[in-house]
Amino acid sequence: MKTKLIALLFVGIVALAADNPFVGEWKLNVAKSKYQGSPAPQSETVTIGADGKVTVSGTDSKGQPVNWSYTATGGTDTITGMPDSSVMEVRKDNTVDHTWKMGKGNSKGHGVLSKDGKTLTYSLQGTDEEGKKTKSTAILEKQ
Repeated sequence: MKTKLIALLFVGIVALAADNPFVGEWKLNVAKSKYQGSPAPQSETVTIGADGKVTVSGTDSKGQPVNWSYTATGGTDTITGMPDSSVMEVRKDNTVDHTWKMGKGNSKGHGVLSKDGKTLTYSLQGTDEEGKKTKSTAILEKQ
């Protein structure tokens, strides 16, 4: 759950149109990102399609592969590859807000796209499945 929570920083950016600035491939810059209450992943890549599909792949803090996805529908969406998990998002212009449910854990996220469209700063705060508080700020760079 802790490593999945980090991946959640990236997932919710939904693409509903081809001109959406979030569409594309984003890589986590681990060195610039900050994590409290959960370990940082070793790597993370988020791919956002014009069809609203968000795919996350990478390696968690223990070296285990991470692979999950969802397709945004404008409501609450089930996350494939992560049992008992869902996300609800609201995207407007260069921001995105999420409500994440992962088992017994819940988090809220807020992402802001830089003016040049090359950097996404995503803050996440909530609790993991064990009720432990987590807080992180992830820096993703468009590829």
